[in-house]
Amino acid sequence: MATRREILAAAIAAPALAAPAVARAAPTFACMPMAVSPQWQDAVARMDAASAAYDAYYEAIYEPAWEAAKERSSQADEQLQRRLDAIPHYTTSLAYKTADGHLAHLTTANKQHVSAAIGSADLAVADDYVLCCRELVLLIGKRIFQESDIKAEFNQPKICPAQLISPEIAREEKRLGDASHAAFKAVYNFAAAAPADLIAKIEFLKSRDIDIDHDQMLADLRRVFGEA
Repeated sequence: MATRREILAAAIAAPALAAPAVARAAPTFACMPMAVSPQWQDAVARMDAASAAYDAYYEAIYEPAWEAAKERSSQADEQLQRRLDAIPHYTTSLAYKTADGHLAHLTTANKQHVSAAIGSADLAVADDYVLCCRELVLLIGKRIFQESDIKAEFNQPKICPAQLISPEIAREEKRLGDASHAAFKAVYNFAAAAPADLIAKIEFLKSRDIDIDHDQMLADLRRVFGEA
């Protein structure tokens, strides 16, 4: 069974049967070499070299720096959480009488107390329970201020690992990444002017599962057929 390369090469080289007459002479492809051009080979070689350079730097330098930065970020998060967990809870000095006649206090350690106090502190009545709620709201605010002070010490909002990588490593990773991308774009945008280069370009796009740009492909075909 013929390969895609052979089918496309044959289609390009085949004579145009019943083709309309044109003013200019059609190029003869049967005698053209089917080897890719040095320009295509150079573009692919530059792409491969740039990709290899980026991969090598990423694996040897950037990835270890990233992992170390993640570890430092994780340690900072754990230390912050320990500090937040160490903030003491507070209990109201005031008390209110329960339905069974016992005196009870409210505490920030009890989520139900916190929710009830926030919902009841603004009530117009000023019985013992409401006064306890108002005191607890002040104590809740005290804990919030303590949390804010601790978070400020840890430079909150949270720092992502990328911000902990040294600027030199980050710049070099970006430089190599940009160079690799530019070399890839040079292959993707390669102006094919010969059948072999066009075949190689289509096979390259297929191997990377990249959609063909119609306008770009038409421009390549016009160059191959001498219509550019």
